[in-house]
Amino acid sequence: MNALRRSTFLALGTAALAVPRLDAQAQSLTTIRVMGNPNDDATSVFYAIKTGMFQKAGLDIHVESGTSGAAVAAAVAGGSFDIGKSSITSIFEAHEKGVPFALLAPAGIQETAAPFAATLALKDSPVKSGKDLENQVVGVSSLSSIGRAAVCRWVDRAGGNWHTVQFVEIPLTQAAAAVSQKRVVAAEIAQPLLAASLATGNFQNLPTYQALAPRFVFTCWFTTKDWSSKYPDLARSFARVVAQSAAFTNTHHADTAPVMAAASGVELPVLQNMQRVNDGTTLDPAQIQPLIDASAAYGMLKASFPARDIVDPNALPR
Repeated sequence: MNALRRSTFLALGTAALAVPRLDAQAQSLTTIRVMGNPNDDATSVFYAIKTGMFQKAGLDIHVESGTSGAAVAAAVAGGSFDIGKSSITSIFEAHEKGVPFALLAPAGIQETAAPFAATLALKDSPVKSGKDLENQVVGVSSLSSIGRAAVCRWVDRAGGNWHTVQFVEIPLTQAAAAVSQKRVVAAEIAQPLLAASLATGNFQNLPTYQALAPRFVFTCWFTTKDWSSKYPDLARSFARVVAQSAAFTNTHHADTAPVMAAASGVELPVLQNMQRVNDGTTLDPAQIQPLIDASAAYGMLKASFPARDIVDPNALPR
């Protein structure tokens, strides 16, 4: 995602904040407008829609895809949508610029056993430790991405000079090709592209993300503090249903594959054979703080701040 600019949000801020409304066809259900791409990290939400979990909670969830993380953030800030899904580092940037976003629920979780994203390198790459990335070119989806922070931390912990790593922005869809063609020595990639690339036997996953933490929130569902303060019951209901759904979907990947194939357009056999992403069940500040600290340490933020500053109180266990 491109760096967020406060002016972008202020320009859109004149739009009326989203007001939940009763859908005539849904009778007593309250409509919540959500924007977020239907990737695997959205499984808990799409499964909850499909199985009626949101409806039982009185919510009518309408989801639309966003063209980019910046577009999602701008749409939520401007009130066109009530809730959005984004990389969590985008929320860090917004917070630093004074944009009042609040995290409602975790989406994708990065963990060693079931990685959401990775730093891809050739199988026969000479890179064996972080220090080997000194003076090398590495591809990242954005210069403010978690992937960049992970590489810097991996190099740093190996005693290397992370300042010497040259980062270039490469779309996730082009990461494998860039590495294969040796335009970069490694590149950030995410599921399902990660699984497809590793299945060829030509690549390896460098353990850069493990340098940040063994488990952390990678993407998140968020809203504005204004919307949450006006509709705390809706915020709590959304967070509760997402957590309940994730608790099921994380251990029933076979049941969710058809749902996500229909939502994402990814072929069912691909989903059935890839390493599925787990969604978070608890918005734990401890699984966010390491990313904030790393982002500040490696120049992506001016300073660190407490993770609780961006976590909506309605999302925390009561």
